[in-house]
Amino acid sequence: MSDAGAPAVQTGRSPNQALALDRLVRTVGALRPPGIGVSVFAVEDTTAQVTWDGLAAGPVRVAAGDAEVVIDHGGGPGAVVLSGLPPDTALEAVVEAEGAPAQQLSLRTLAPPPGPELFRLATVNDIHLGDPHFGHLPTVAHPRHARHSPPRRCLEAAVSEAAAWGAQLLVAKGDITDHGSADEWALGAEVLANPGIPVEAIPGNHDVGREAVDGRATLAAAGIELRAGRPSARDLPGVRLVTVDTTVPRRNPGTIAASTAEAARLVAEAGGPVLVAMHHHLQRHRLMTHPPRGIPGAEAIPFLDAVAGANPATLVVTGHSHRHRSYRWGPITVAEVGSPQDYPGTWAGYVVHEGGIRQVVRRVAEPDAIAWTESTKRCFLGLWGRWSPGSLEQRCFSLRWPGR
Repeated sequence: MSDAGAPAVQTGRSPNQALALDRLVRTVGALRPPGIGVSVFAVEDTTAQVTWDGLAAGPVRVAAGDAEVVIDHGGGPGAVVLSGLPPDTALEAVVEAEGAPAQQLSLRTLAPPPGPELFRLATVNDIHLGDPHFGHLPTVAHPRHARHSPPRRCLEAAVSEAAAWGAQLLVAKGDITDHGSADEWALGAEVLANPGIPVEAIPGNHDVGREAVDGRATLAAAGIELRAGRPSARDLPGVRLVTVDTTVPRRNPGTIAASTAEAARLVAEAGGPVLVAMHHHLQRHRLMTHPPRGIPGAEAIPFLDAVAGANPATLVVTGHSHRHRSYRWGPITVAEVGSPQDYPGTWAGYVVHEGGIRQVVRRVAEPDAIAWTESTKRCFLGLWGRWSPGSLEQRCFSLRWPGR
């Protein structure tokens, strides 16, 4: 990061062990498939975000169709958004930069859902304010105090970019803080409220940990309601937002069994489409298939069945896993979205149409933020950069509500 030095690697091992681990990380990292240095990370009906993991300082030109963006790039990772693209169209993009051959990229813009656009909202989750570290094998750390740490800088950039995108509501889907301390809650309230758009929050497991204090009053002072306890509903233009608290005090895994009946009732009584937001991801198998532990399949499966039966025009969005995936469960779609503060470093936007909804997941593009998140790609023996992003189709999609 430009004003605080390079991220540090902390392993807690002897020099020989650290050297051996570093060689292993580099070896695993070298197994990445070629051609991912420059890629199309996000698409909408009329936009595309192109990102790169390292280009030389100087002008960068990105063009597709009639759209063109030229920036004065400071070097390293970066991103640009092409706007004004034709919807539902296959395009060839070109990326030109100093000292590098031109690269060609293929993309296809999304088909917009039927009917006019009615509302835009954005989500962030797994921010972990107060923790300037990420990952293991190696742990990537930053020496700054929490108020200048990567989680804060990444959240500031994410909410600013979401507001510029046009979000009319911001939903923070849990793990706003890392320890639930009073200082972390105060910082979260300050940063989330800064863009000046309405904010709703849901607690995550880190927000209710062993050392956590109740942050509701602090958030309320900034005009943010923490939706803790029973499921709640808020009717927006074209969609009902249902928020579900899945936390268990002083525990990391989540629960939803006690909330299923009430959540299904709110979904059924919506009178139209529904967006369900929660922190913990839903384990869709009886046995856990990947860490971290979310909501066990014994609870998640009945919940998904209940929601699908209550209202097929429903999209369920979660966090906690720090990864990007989406899947169908009968007539409904379920999407997991990652964190602004670790690779790839993202926020999600939702555009409500009369006949459907579309999701876009963009990388946080502010230079210091993307430099930090790029550094975390090497965690977990270099596999994090391949595990977390998922595919473009799992991050960005357009849904048509059933029967509309």
